[in-house]
Amino acid sequence: MEKNIKLKTKDSHIIYGALNTSDKKSDTLAVFVHGLTGHPNEHTFFNAAHQFPKKGIDVFRFSLYTGEKGGRKLSECTITTHAKDLDRVISYFRKKYQTIAIIGHSLGSPTILKSDFQKVDNIILWDPSHLTQGSKDTPKTAKLNGREVYIEEWGAEYLMNPKMTKEWLWFNGKNELDLVQQISVPFKVITAGKGILKEGGRLYYKYANEPKDFAVIKGAGHTFDEEGAEEKLLSETLSWIRKYS
Repeated sequence: MEKNIKLKTKDSHIIYGALNTSDKKSDTLAVFVHGLTGHPNEHTFFNAAHQFPKKGIDVFRFSLYTGEKGGRKLSECTITTHAKDLDRVISYFRKKYQTIAIIGHSLGSPTILKSDFQKVDNIILWDPSHLTQGSKDTPKTAKLNGREVYIEEWGAEYLMNPKMTKEWLWFNGKNELDLVQQISVPFKVITAGKGILKEGGRLYYKYANEPKDFAVIKGAGHTFDEEGAEEKLLSETLSWIRKYS
């Protein structure tokens, strides 16, 4: 069963999300956090939302920005904004579930690390994003309603808040290790075998507290689109959540 949920934020925006459940009540919830320019209907999230409930785990996936009424715009967001919205989501579900696992893909990982992650019970990072080198000279700049924005060109062009890039630069693969060391719940990193973020993921694993795990999906790119990659990714994720729920 799928239920649309709208959560109001303290700064008068609306978080739009979908809760997927099975007919049998579950005490475990998996919350998915998408990455930069992502959305909750990416194939990994969508398929998890329809597979996990069959295994006894409910799923909530939500938009960090959306064109729906009251939703945020990417050009107005920062990682801090994302983290506060994740905190709002966790606060809403905290009394409804005994166990909450949060799964962040790409920039969803800094979002989790900047959030109040001590209030959840399990953390899984999919190919966590960090910038080992500065990217300030990569985006073009433009003016939008009198304020500066960056134009990120990935085929399609996206408008980004310069404050977002500044916060992202702080996550350089080393600065955030202190945050990783503060995690006191089960922690797992799953990286893409063909991606460039494996070593950063290994470092996260090295600095993390037990219980912890590290996995590489061989042959997978950053978005796990290759044949069989998604199945392995979701299997690794599901087994870790079930082990600690």
